Parts: sequence; structure tokens; C-alpha cells
Amino acid sequence: MESCYSQQRRFLISVFLLNVLIYWGGYWKVSGCLDSERKALTTIRKALNDPSNLLSSWDDASDCCNWRGITCHNITGFLLKLDLHTVYNHNYWADGGLLDPAFSLSGRIDPALIQLKHLQFLDLSWNAFNGAPIPDFLGGMKELRHLDLSWAGFSGSIPHQLGNLSKLISLKLSSSSLSAKNLRWLTTLPSLKYLDLTYVNLSMASHDWVHVMNMSPSLVELSLQDCGLSYISATLPSVNFTSLRVLDLSDNNFNSTIPNWIANISCLVSLDLSGNNFQGEVPYQFSQLPNLEELGLGSTDDNLRVDWSEFLEGSWRKLKKLDLSFSQLHGGIPDSIWNMTSLESLSLSFGENITGSIPRAITKLIKLESLSLYRYQMHTAIPDFLYELKNLKQLSLSHCMLTGPIPAARLGGLSSLEELDLSRNQLNGTIPRTLGQLSNLSLLDLSYNFLTGNVSESLFEKLKKLKILILVSNALVFDPHADWTPPFQLSGINLGSCHLGPRFPLWLRTQKYVEDLCLSNTTISGIIPTWFWDLTPQLLLLNLSNNQIFGQLPNPLKMHPQASIDLSLNHFNGPIPCILNGARVLDLSNNQFSGPIPPNFTSTMQHLDFFSAKGNQISGMIPSSIEGMNSLTVLDLSRNNIGGNIPLSLGNCIALEAVDLSNNRLSGEIPKSLGQLRQLRTMHLSNNSLSGKILLSLKKCASLETLDLGYNNFSGRIPTWISKSFPTLRILRLRSNMFTGNIPPQLLNLTSLQLLDVAQNCLSGLIPSSLENLVAMKNEQKINHVLSYGGAGSSYYKENLLVSVKGQMLEYTRTISLVTCIDLSRNNLSGEIPEELTGLLGLRVLNLSGNHLIGKILNKIGKLALLESLDFSENQLSGKIPLSMSNLTFLSYLNLSFNNLWGEIPSGNQLQTFQDPSIYMGNNGLCGPPLLDKCVGDETPPSPSGIETDEEENEMRWLYSGLTPGFAVGFWTLCGILVLNRSWRIVYYRFFDEMKDRLFSNCYRMLY
Repeated sequence: MESCYSQQRRFLISVFLLNVLIYWGGYWKVSGCLDSERKALTTIRKALNDPSNLLSSWDDASDCCNWRGITCHNITGFLLKLDLHTVYNHNYWADGGLLDPAFSLSGRIDPALIQLKHLQFLDLSWNAFNGAPIPDFLGGMKELRHLDLSWAGFSGSIPHQLGNLSKLISLKLSSSSLSAKNLRWLTTLPSLKYLDLTYVNLSMASHDWVHVMNMSPSLVELSLQDCGLSYISATLPSVNFTSLRVLDLSDNNFNSTIPNWIANISCLVSLDLSGNNFQGEVPYQFSQLPNLEELGLGSTDDNLRVDWSEFLEGSWRKLKKLDLSFSQLHGGIPDSIWNMTSLESLSLSFGENITGSIPRAITKLIKLESLSLYRYQMHTAIPDFLYELKNLKQLSLSHCMLTGPIPAARLGGLSSLEELDLSRNQLNGTIPRTLGQLSNLSLLDLSYNFLTGNVSESLFEKLKKLKILILVSNALVFDPHADWTPPFQLSGINLGSCHLGPRFPLWLRTQKYVEDLCLSNTTISGIIPTWFWDLTPQLLLLNLSNNQIFGQLPNPLKMHPQASIDLSLNHFNGPIPCILNGARVLDLSNNQFSGPIPPNFTSTMQHLDFFSAKGNQISGMIPSSIEGMNSLTVLDLSRNNIGGNIPLSLGNCIALEAVDLSNNRLSGEIPKSLGQLRQLRTMHLSNNSLSGKILLSLKKCASLETLDLGYNNFSGRIPTWISKSFPTLRILRLRSNMFTGNIPPQLLNLTSLQLLDVAQNCLSGLIPSSLENLVAMKNEQKINHVLSYGGAGSSYYKENLLVSVKGQMLEYTRTISLVTCIDLSRNNLSGEIPEELTGLLGLRVLNLSGNHLIGKILNKIGKLALLESLDFSENQLSGKIPLSMSNLTFLSYLNLSFNNLWGEIPSGNQLQTFQDPSIYMGNNGLCGPPLLDKCVGDETPPSPSGIETDEEENEMRWLYSGLTPGFAVGFWTLCGILVLNRSWRIVYYRFFDEMKDRLFSNCYRMLY
């Protein structure tokens, strides 16, 4: 009994001491972190690139628990948390999770990380690990509760070893560069509550993702946005999502009905199914979800239907956020929506079929804070009653066909408004002064309207919180006093097409945090003040294009590493500067830059996506160091004085989609290395002195849509492999070279070809009859696709081409996709015009002039009803002009001169508009207007032009039939004697030798 009492006493004493230890433990702390963990951190630090010294504190001798991003246990000193994420800024974000290399960590993750055995929290998000795979050894960190690798620049497959992290509560792997073949490893994470796989490619795991997720009953939030999922199970044996509160399946490829089991997830607070192709009825049970506050049903398909009357009978009047973006609500917004009085956010953006005015019933939504009606087709003025929504913070009425002025009377009543977007409408008048009363406004976008008048300084007196100002494409005048100091600090400024000049805006000097600056086409002239270049290192967008700015750029020029720079269409001169830290977009086109491209230019531009310096006076050669610009998608150096050869190293820029080196002084052959450009879609090398043949290595450029080699010295035959190697070729321009041989029939198997120009070569033979295979020319090109390639953001290469049309060279850019043209002129082609040509009903330009074509003009030429330009001149065509030619109602240029045509010129329709007689000259048998020769009776072809009557034709046939055998007998008699008799042969040759000597002797005397 006493023994039992002693045991109890010892137990109570132990409990007491333990409580004392726990109570006082908060005041006790192990001095410093563990040596083993400190060494591991030092090793990790050495493997990382830290350009902005984010980890500078890791180099001192202090306690590593005080280093940046480190959190240790208060008692044991164990390292529990390692947070090395880069502070997120949306302007830095780029595809693949690559952030600003000047601020983000890069390099590699050293395996020493697993020596942090007590680590529970690891965050490496928003860094730039440049496509490295997620390290497998992370699966050995068994104590991890939270792992965030989202947008860290990792790529490849997600390692299944992460399934060993059995204590994991939160896993975030968002990235467009990651993928997973299956998700079964998730079933070994029993504690997982938060899973974010946004943008991860799960297309290979699409068949079983639902069943895998259903085996994780602890899940609270699940985000699978834009994961390439295409299959979703219609039924589940049992729904185990008992804790799920947030489910995001938006922007996938589901093409089925919405499964009913989703409506059985009773804990759902937020559900987003938008951006899919769901069909049929939205399950009525959704309205019975007791906790639902946010619902996204926006769809890119118009087959999804909602019975709003039934839904309103349910309990979802508690909805706070409703997103029906992209929904095809035929006939307008259902009135029942206005009864959802709990709504705080409503988006009906991209509702292309939503028309009519906004109903006044919207004022019932008294709690509404965010309203987006982007592309709601109103065709009315902005209704006054919108100003009754006093709680509005965000209002977007962009692209709504709004007309009239901005209502001024009650605008100031929206005192809570933070974002106002009225862009891309038809608003006119001036900006009302009452807009200046919106003191909470941070974003103002009035771009692409018809607003006029002066923008007063007083408008901005109360707008102290304004961060983004966009007034581009209006007729506004904004010229404040030189000493004006704005009350705001802007991060985004776009005043393009407003009248700011001629002075450079001095008030910009006060703006310390500008990231986006667009002053394009603002009538600024003169030289940029030197203080402006102090702003550029922080600019992500600089657009000063289409002004009258002079002077030289600073050299070196300091820019943000991810900057887009557009200085085109000005008068900048001097050398191209070296740009420190590089840029993503650099457009220096149409200025007066001179000298060579500096040798060190390419060394700082490894991340450049777009480079255009066309229309300058650049000389020298293309530097061979261009191979270091391996992110380059557009290279445009056209219209300069660049000489030498195309460097072999250009083939190492494997991301190139557009190359334009036309109108320079390049020589030599096309290097074989260009065959490495597998992404190349358009290549312009015209107007140089290039020579040689079209190399077989170009066969590998299978994505080519435009090949322009015109005005060079290329020779040989046109390759027959072009049609198979370039299946998407739209434009083939080989004009003005020295190509020989026939036009390969295989060339006409290019079904996408809409422009074929092989004029001014030495081609011979017949025009292939396989013209009917040119499918793109068989029908009218009704939709104008602006052909653009590569680049980044709003900068891209716009396809352009000079086409011989209507007797002159015309440049096509934005409408090039509508041009259909065949130009075979100035060659040695013979034979007749093939009948199959009349099957190309979409043809607009046809030029066969300057050849040796015979026969008649096709009687069915009138079928080519879209022809605008037709040139058959300088051939040997005969017969009458077909009457069907008068059916060519779009024809505005015609040239039939210098042929053997005869008879009366047809009249009627479009032919009556051609009053220039020169288009028929050189045809002695033609008569009638506009020629002065009148037609009398039935004309017969005149003899002088080589056309005989029937009687003369019969006599000539008898003559030729007699001459032919006589010539043959005489010729072979003489040849036979010379072959068989040697002495006669010697005398014959001596006779011609003497005749030759006498001829040259007489010619010499005549000349001298």
C-alpha cells in the first residue's frame, strides 16, 4: 500500500516539475542554432545566385536563427522554418514562373537541405531556378508540414518522392512548367489540407484524378485551375470530400455535364467551374449548398443552362460572389439575379450575347462592391442610377458600346470607388470635374474613346491615391504648368495619343515609383532631359514611339532586366548603346542609329525576346556573339547597311520565329545552321546579294509560313521538297533571282499557299496544270488574320511584303492574309495557259506577262470574279478577248498589250472603265473603244500580225508539207557525203575557215 502511495507521489512530483519546465521554458533559450544546421545553411547559400543580396545576413557571424528567412524553435534552437520566397510583383511575372533575375534567387538547391532534419516550413516560391527539376531529396524531409515551390522556375515531372512527406498539411506547386503523369502519390499524404496545382499539366493524369482526390478526406482547399484536365467522373461510389471548402476546377477542358456529386460536397464555400465546356443543366442541388458564398459558372460554351427561378428557391441567396463571365445569356440578364441581395461581386464579362441597357433593378444589390460588365453590348449612355450603388469599389464597363458623355452630376457620389474602367467605348465630351472628387480612386482607365478637351491640373487635386492612369487614344490635351507637382505617385502611366508636347513632361520627375510609362504619339519633340534616364532602371515598360525626339541615348543605358523598350519612329541618332542588365523587348526601328552593333551588346541581352532596329543606318556585320541571345523570338534588322555573311551562330538562336534581314548588303550563302531554327515561321532575306542554292538543311524548318528570298543572286532549280517540308507555307517569294528549270508541279501541292511570286527568273517549260491544288486560292479569304509572330507583350513582328499589283509594288501589312496572288512574269515559260487556272476562284492578282505563252485567253477567265489585277502582256497569245472578261467586276488593272489578239474589244461592266488605249497596244488586230480603229463587220485576223485567213492557211499548209520532206532529203544527202568521204569533208571545213577569216578581216577594217 505504501509502495503504491510512493509511486503516486513520485508521479505527481514529475507532473509538477514538467509543468514548471514548460512554464519557464518560454524564458529559456538555447544559445544560437545548431552548428550542423549552420553549416548546412552555409552550403546552401554557396549554391545559390543572389544578385540583390537578399541573403547578405547569412554571411555574418551572428546567430543563424537571426538570419533572413530563418525561424528557429525557442527552446531547442532547431531550425523550423526556411522562407526564401521572392516578394511577388505581378509585373515581374513571366511564363514558366521566371521572375526578375535581378531580384530572384537562382542557381541550384544543394542536397545539404536535408540536414535540416527538423524543418517544418519550406518556401522557395517566386524564384528563378531556370527550368531545373524539383529535387527528389525533398521527399526525405519527413517533418515538413508546409511546402511551397510555386512559380519558382522548376520544370519537368513532379517527383513521386513527395508522397513520403506524410505530415504535409499544405502543398503548393503552381507552375506552367511542371507536369505529373499520375497523382497516386497524393494518397500517402493523410494530413494534406491545402493543395494548389494551378497550371500544372495533369493531362496524363486526367483519367483518375477525381478518385485520387476523393481518397483525401482531410482536403480543405483544392485548386486545379488550367491543368489540362479533360475527364471528370459522372458519379462516385461515395463522396469523401467531407472537409472541402474551396474547389477550383476552372479553365480546363471538361466537355460533359456537371456531375451531381459536386452538389453533395456540403461544406463548399467557394466553387469555380468557369472556363470549361460544360453542357446541359446546372444541377439544381447547387442551390441547396448551405454554405456556398462564391460561385463561378462562366463558360466558353453556350450549352450550359441555368433555371434561375428554381435556383432562387434554394438557399443560395447568401451568395456573395457570382461569376458568369463568358456565359452566353441569350436575351439579357435574368431579372431574378437582382434578388440576390447578398451579392458583393458580380461579373458578366465577355457575355457577347448580352445586349440592351442595364436594368434599374441592379440598384437592389446594395452590398455590391465589384461590378464587371466587360463586353456587355449596351449601345446606350451610362445610366445615372449606377451611382446609387454607394458601396462600389470596382466598376468595369469596358467594351460595352457606351455612347454620349460621362455623366457628371452624380459621379462624385461613388465615394468608395477605387477602380473605374470605361475603356474602349464611344464616349465623347470632356472628362467631368466631378471625377476629381473620387478621392479613393487608384485606377482610372478612360482609354480608346472619343474624349476631347483639356485635362486640368485641378482634376487631380484630391486623387492622392491614384496609382494607374490610362488615357490612351483620345483627343485630350494635357499640358500642366512646368512647376506642377502632382499629388499622387503613379506606378502606371499611359497617355498615348494625347497632346502633351512639344515639351517633355517635367512633372514626371516627381514620380518615383513608375513601372509602366507610355507616351507614344504625344507630339513630344526635342531632346529628352538627362534626369529622365534616372527613372529608367525601374521601368518595366517604356514607350516613347512616334514622336519627334532627337539626340543620342546614354551609353550604357540602364534599364530593368525585364523591360519592354519602344523608341521607334523618332529621330534618335548615334550608336546603339550597350544596355546594362538587358531587356525583354527592344524596338529601335525607324530612327537614325548608325555604326555597327556593338560587340558587347549581345552579352547583356540573353533574355531578349524581341529586337528590331529596322530602318536605320546600321553598318558593319551581324556579330557572331548573337548565339548568346537564346531567348530571341524576333530579329528584325531590315533596311540598314549591314554587310558580310549571315553568321553561322544565328542558327543557335533556336527560339527564333521571325527573321528579317531584308534590304541590306549581305552576301554569301544561307548558312546550313539555319536549319536548326525549328520554330522559324517567317524569314525575309530579300534585297541583298546572297547567292548559291536553297539549301537542303532548310527542310527542317517545318513551321515556315513565309519564305522571301527575292532580289538576290540565288540560282539552281526550285527544290521539289518545298511542298512536303513546309506544309503551312503561305507566302513564297523567289522574285528576281537566277533560278532555272521548270516550275516544279510539286510546288503547287502547298494547300496553304496564297502568294506565289517567282517572277523575273530564268524559268522555262509549261505552267503546271496542277494549279487546282492551291486550295487557299480556291475560295475568297474573307477573314483578315493579322499575321504576327514572336515577341512579348504588345511587341511582335507584323508580316509585311511588297507585291507587284496593278503595275506597281505595293506593301501589304495588316491585310496580307487577304491577298491571293500568282506572279510568274518575266520568265521563259511557254505553252498555253492551263484551263485549271480558272478554278482558283479566290485569286485577286494574276501576272503572266513577259513570257512566251501561246494559244488563247481562257474563255472561262470570267469565273475569276475576285480578280483585281490581270496582266497577260508581252506574250504570243492569239484569238479574241473573251466576252466573259466583262464579268470581272472587281478588276481595276488590266494589261493585254503586245500579243497577237484580234477582233472587237468587249464592252460592258468593268471593261468600260478602262479608257487607256496602251493596255491593248501591240495587238494590230484589235479594234473598238478605247482604240481609234473602228470595227467594220466581222473582223478577221490580219496577216501582218501573223494571223492568216482560212485560204491563206490552207496554202501555207501545202507549202510546209512540201518543204519538210525536201529539206530532210537535202540535209541528209549532204551530211551523208561529208561523213563517208574524207576529202570532201576537208574541203568543206577549209571553205568555212576561209570565210570566217575574211569576215573578221573586213569587220576589223570597218572599225579601225
